[in-house]
Amino acid sequence: MQATTLRPMARDHAALVALIDGHRAGWSLEQAFYLDPAIFELERELWFPRQWSLVAHASEVPEKGHYIVRKLFDEEIIVVRFGDGEEDIAAYYNVCTHRGSRLCTKDGRSRLLVCPYHAWSYRLTGELQTRQDVPDNVDPVALGLHRVPTRCVGSLVLCGLEGSVLPDVQPLADALDARLHKMGIDRARIAARKSYPTKANWKLVIENFFECYHCQPSHPEYFRLNAYEPWHSGASEREGLDKVPYGMGWRWILGGRKTLSDNGQPVSCLMGGRGAYDGRETAFSLGRLSFVYAVSDYVTMFPMIPRNATETDVIVTWLIDKDADADIQTDPITWMWDVTTVQDKKIIEDNAKGVSLYGA
Repeated sequence: MQATTLRPMARDHAALVALIDGHRAGWSLEQAFYLDPAIFELERELWFPRQWSLVAHASEVPEKGHYIVRKLFDEEIIVVRFGDGEEDIAAYYNVCTHRGSRLCTKDGRSRLLVCPYHAWSYRLTGELQTRQDVPDNVDPVALGLHRVPTRCVGSLVLCGLEGSVLPDVQPLADALDARLHKMGIDRARIAARKSYPTKANWKLVIENFFECYHCQPSHPEYFRLNAYEPWHSGASEREGLDKVPYGMGWRWILGGRKTLSDNGQPVSCLMGGRGAYDGRETAFSLGRLSFVYAVSDYVTMFPMIPRNATETDVIVTWLIDKDADADIQTDPITWMWDVTTVQDKKIIEDNAKGVSLYGA
């Protein structure tokens, strides 16, 4: 293959606008959209703050005082259960409002969130608890933790960066909450989690995830179970930056298999009050960067986390019913999506290398 002459990377606002305006519908994006830090910064400023993303499952903070540290785009946040109610989960930027220190360094449980630097403490609801060291002319209320917009839908914890520009998530909740509960996600626990850091722009990751033209040559295990079985749509909303896109659909697993295991046989107990294995796979999209796949006996969550212009994290979490055996073998549960995601990581990174050399 002969290398093409590459268009110079975008360096200012006018160049960025020109690249966007020059895009040909139905064609791949220009090379700069997959490589240029300036475009990633524009996305970070204007696009990422408009996105709701899946950051956790409610079982990760099972009781009042439990908290976890997670990534939301390039920000680190604390997700905490502050009460006993199902929806009593909040998220805060992981920054002490005193001197800007990192507040929590790992997951834990506590009555208060205490900064390890000067021991300033915060209530689980975000208010500053420490008062004795606050100057008289400073309002302690103004020194509470900075809250991250949070919503639980079907026990999935969704967060966004900026409430002022985030679209209303209620239509997604109205459409999918009951369907997610039907899958048993509300009474699930985590069986396994794996990270697949991918050296590629997030758009290459998402583009690959949305198409299955590559599935037969690249994913023999996946193709054996799914092939081109059509999806049956159940609910969807796709268009507009002022809306949260969502989708739900299902399809049959091939060959009369009960679930997406190597041999098609059950790998855990039934979820969602099912009386039998139905041989279906149900897919959900929550926003533009988060996906959930459910079969009769386990659920797989996929949040895609852009890190920078050329790196994306794919975090895969497997859920099973909370009453499943405590010593359950997880390899049969993770098998299909683990082998598929490892293959995806390879082909996406090869794609990224090609884009960097020859253009998109």
